[in-house]
Amino acid sequence: MRIKPGKCFLAAMICVPLTAQANLDPDSDGDGLSDFQEVHKYRTDPNKADTDGDGIKDGDWLERREYQYTVRTVVQVMRPVTIEYLCDDHQDARILDETKTYVELEVIHYPFTTVAKTIQADKQWRTKLGPHQQWLTPGPTSDFTEAMQKKLRAKLMKAGIRVDQLSDKALVERASKWLCAHAKNQDCFTTFVTAFDIKGDPYIPAQLKKHVGHTDVSLKKQWPRDISAFGMFQQGVRGSCTSSAIYLNGSLRALGMPTRTILTIPLVDANDAQELRMVERGITHHKLRRKILPALRRLKGAWASHTFNEVWVGGRWRRLNYSRLGQDIVDANMFGMITHVGTFHDWADARMPETIGKRQTLKQYDDVFGGPNPYSTISLRDEFGVHCKIENEVPEPITVEVTAAYWGDGKQAPKFVREWFKKRDKYGLIARVSGPDNMAEMKDFLQEADLRVYLESDGAQRLGVGFEPGAQWWTGDHGWILVPFGRGDRANHDTSKEYRFVCRNDGKPSKWQVADDVKVAARSN
Repeated sequence: MRIKPGKCFLAAMICVPLTAQANLDPDSDGDGLSDFQEVHKYRTDPNKADTDGDGIKDGDWLERREYQYTVRTVVQVMRPVTIEYLCDDHQDARILDETKTYVELEVIHYPFTTVAKTIQADKQWRTKLGPHQQWLTPGPTSDFTEAMQKKLRAKLMKAGIRVDQLSDKALVERASKWLCAHAKNQDCFTTFVTAFDIKGDPYIPAQLKKHVGHTDVSLKKQWPRDISAFGMFQQGVRGSCTSSAIYLNGSLRALGMPTRTILTIPLVDANDAQELRMVERGITHHKLRRKILPALRRLKGAWASHTFNEVWVGGRWRRLNYSRLGQDIVDANMFGMITHVGTFHDWADARMPETIGKRQTLKQYDDVFGGPNPYSTISLRDEFGVHCKIENEVPEPITVEVTAAYWGDGKQAPKFVREWFKKRDKYGLIARVSGPDNMAEMKDFLQEADLRVYLESDGAQRLGVGFEPGAQWWTGDHGWILVPFGRGDRANHDTSKEYRFVCRNDGKPSKWQVADDVKVAARSN
């Protein structure tokens, strides 16, 4: 059945998720927005139904955005999509259209909320769980047992984590950290191809089975480490992000903490050049664009989605990304910015082998998406609301300093670098750099920097080489990046001469600096 958009339908879709949270959230001015979200999400006045006095209540779909900076996307997403949960503390969403295979959503993202900074601990949380019983029960994948509960509590007690005495916030933070350390990560991925029968037992649908690379015997060994919270706790092994979410979903429920699983996707499909251009042109907030674009570019060629959890802490659903409580919508290390598309009691409820799992396993890309990801963004723009006070400062260009340059196979290069050169029979330099705090920041810099390097020496031909962004290492407070020689430059290299290291820095926003004493030693030395 195809549902056509209409005003009444859209209004209903807006109200459903807002009401779900508003059951416990006061709305002092009766404008349809909770006091919490007016203060921390929309920046409107929780004591005035019409903050700007223009005759339109703050709860109106457009009006609520007038005091904030927002990013609006229209995205087509393969099912499952759970619209009833998608208006949360970080975004608003409504259905524009839908078919049997996908849902077209209008999503309003709020990148500059103060939601993540407001997590309050509640020591009396155990007395307030009545409305959340559905998020405390086991399921086919969140399959904790009474025996597991006792064993888990005993292990936590031994680690100094007193489950019955901690506030909700402290319990989630300490228990999730312990749980992630207890179950070591293993590269496995059956979460999107495993179905469950009426008894809750797992199986691979016949259409997919020959493509998953597992026998019945290996699956029986793999499943406890991939789709079973009980199995992952028992064996101390967990798989992908989805497996980790399953593991935490069951384990935290075993401790009495209401928990659920959410599915998120990047702002756009990074494999589509047109969608990337939407971000380049549509995100006009300079600092936000700088965070989002490098993160998206790193996703090129990948099937990208992220599954994690929400926990009921301090009277609200809070995002829990592994052991990070309060995961924000903007994160340079997680797609740049994320869109929430699904919420599930149990991963089995998502029925992934019927939709995304089937598409990705069989590579059925000849559809509306047309690429390796089961989603496409067809429109993107941002907006500074008419009353928005968020400034749009132009950030300073990123600068990285080259502090030394050594021959990659020479004694001054680190041992692991020398071994790398020897194994690959490479000829070239290794440059030591400082400035970024980690490899992720360095990768972002390399996206916006001129990678060309000149090696100059009096009486010798100038060599034109360059940094290799795919070969870099980070150790402590500095990094190392490869500067390989091509055949021509190697042939023209005068090994008896010392060279000056000169970065081109031509036409790119990010700039290299080179310390005054950086020289490339003669090879004969």
